[in-house]
Amino acid sequence: MKKKTDGPGMALFAGGFLAPFRALGLVRERKGLKRYFIIPFFINIVLLSALVWFSWTQVYPALASLIPQGEAWYFAVLRWMATPFLLAAFTIFLVLFYSIAGSIVTAPFNDPLSAKVEELCAGVKRDESLSLRLVLGDVARIAANTAKLLVILAAFNVLILFLNLVPVAGGLLYSILSFASALFFFGFGFFDFPLERRRFVFRSKLGVLWRFRYMTMGLGLAFWLLSLVPLLGFMALNLGTIGATVLFLDHIEPGLGEKSAGGNG
Repeated sequence: MKKKTDGPGMALFAGGFLAPFRALGLVRERKGLKRYFIIPFFINIVLLSALVWFSWTQVYPALASLIPQGEAWYFAVLRWMATPFLLAAFTIFLVLFYSIAGSIVTAPFNDPLSAKVEELCAGVKRDESLSLRLVLGDVARIAANTAKLLVILAAFNVLILFLNLVPVAGGLLYSILSFASALFFFGFGFFDFPLERRRFVFRSKLGVLWRFRYMTMGLGLAFWLLSLVPLLGFMALNLGTIGATVLFLDHIEPGLGEKSAGGNG
């Protein structure tokens, strides 16, 4: 396996984006990975279907009600301009909650999946007997990291709200930055598994992934898109986990130093 550490931002972004799709090939080649998809697949069918139904029947109408109604031509223009942003906000909301709920619910399955990928790709076997304590620990860790990252995400979006005061360009820039921060959020959870096995605390994880932010956002974009594709959406969390683990082994781990791990979360 060829090792790389850093590279141009767009190259890392592309590598992150392609990783979940390449994971499909890895699953086909390695028979031992397929069994990790069975239970999460059915869990994700229920979870994603419920979230789509709730979002379409409750969230979308609430967002649509924010657009002024009227017969005048300028209201029609306003609705035409606002519709793409409304759909974007809707899909971000849907994938955001799928990412949060799915990561917590499937953590007991995706952590062993990530460890198995390390074993197959790097020859490193990490024996951890599955137990209720381990499962609860995974769920608690993912929930805590998600809560911390949500606070950071919300604070960042509040800080850049002032950009909307700038006509046209300000609103566009705000949308781009807000979407980029959501992509980083989506990608973060997948790298949590290999980083946690190396005992990185939240602050150190954030520092490492910020260094590889383009790759993290590329993975997040792929997850966002996969979540909206029928059938593949039910496997998005698993494919993201495999892709992130391979990226970690190829790009991140070779550049990690002893001082990167540790600290307080």
